This record gives sequence, structure tokens and C-alpha cells, in this order.
Amino acid sequence: MTPDEMIDALLRNGPEAADGKIANDLLSEFWRGYPIENLRRLFVPPARGDAAFLVSELGEKARPLISEIAELVSDERPRIRGDAIRALSMCTTWEDGWAVGKIVMALGDPHDGVRRTATDALRYMESETLQAGFEYLHENLPNSAYARFKSAFLMLERRPEQAAVTLQRLLTADDAITRSFGAAMAVRPRRFIDAPFVALAEASSDPEIRKIAREAKEHSLPPWAIWTDSRLTKSD
Repeated sequence: MTPDEMIDALLRNGPEAADGKIANDLLSEFWRGYPIENLRRLFVPPARGDAAFLVSELGEKARPLISEIAELVSDERPRIRGDAIRALSMCTTWEDGWAVGKIVMALGDPHDGVRRTATDALRYMESETLQAGFEYLHENLPNSAYARFKSAFLMLERRPEQAAVTLQRLLTADDAITRSFGAAMAVRPRRFIDAPFVALAEASSDPEIRKIAREAKEHSLPPWAIWTDSRLTKSD
């Protein structure tokens, strides 16, 4: 079956197409050089789920499809929203603040799995990419909780000596969205993941925040990040 025929089959049968085998075969074809633009055909029912799966696996390679991927963040199905968030976290840059903003806003998603996916995305995205998203939300949603994230993020990035105070304020906020943002920042690797910051999240009265901290400790880290205690890195 050619890649074009695989797409036709997915458009006819959606996720029922060969029990997912066709989608996986098509993924291999994209990695072999089949033009990524052809994936646009799948961003319609009944194949939107396959499109979301494929872009979440293709990561940065899916960058030409950012507009289509961003629309999936509003899909009624949590799995599709989660796949879209994962894809955006890998294929956006500082030029895509509007799309990064959709990841940040997913902290308020009604589905807990989607919220955790957004939290994980914020942990590992480049600082300049995140800043672009926070700036977009600050400018376009000035009266929202999201608008306040820009100043908090810049404080964490530029004044690490005040990070504990900033994180404590975020983690004890009245609204769940801000607490989730605080948890994402507490477990975000810089040169290291600071154990005292994670402890702040673990001490939260919000069970979802404690779960974020626990899962961060259980999951593997990128090769450049380690667990440590910033108090041990300070010189006298």
C-alpha cells in the first residue's frame, strides 16, 4: 500500500483502519521522507485522531502543520487534545506565541489527563518559547490568570534567589490553574531540578499538585538535567 493509499484508507475508516497498523505504517513513511504536507488531508473526521497521533510522534517535523495542530487543542476528545499539546510542545518556537498560549491554557482543561500533559509540556519547553506564549497571553487575555504568568516566569528565570518565594505564592494561589502552573515551574529542569522547590509542590493541599510532583520524581529526566539541592551548589 502506498502512502497516498494509506491516507485514503484512514479517511474512509478512521481509527478502525487495520487496528491502527495503517497509521503506524504511515508514520514510518513520513520518517522516510514522505512529504509532511500530505498529512493535512487527515485533519478532518473521521481521521482527526490519526492526525493527532501522527503529529505527536513526528514532533518537530510537524512544524509546517502548526495551525492545523493548534485547532485540535479544542477537540471534544481528550486524547486528541493531549496529542495536539504534545505535538505543539515539540514543534513551536519563540515565533509561535499564540500556539504556545494554547498549551498554557490547557492547564485549565476539564480533563485531568490533558492538564497533566500541559504540565509536562511546560516542564521541558525552551525558555524563550515559553516566554513567547506568556507574552501572548499577557497581551491578549490581560484580565485572566494566564496573564500573570509572564511576570512570575521572568522572576523565576532572572531572580533565582527569589524563586522559592515566587513558587510558594503560585502553589498556594486560590485558583487551580495558577497552582498547576506553579507545580510545572517547581519541577521544571534548569541546570538541575531543585529538590526544595519540588518539596514545596509536594506540601500542597491540592492533590493534583502533589500528583504532579510525585510523577515528576518517578519519570526519567533529559540527559542534561539532574536532581540536586541548590543549597549544596552555593559557595561560601
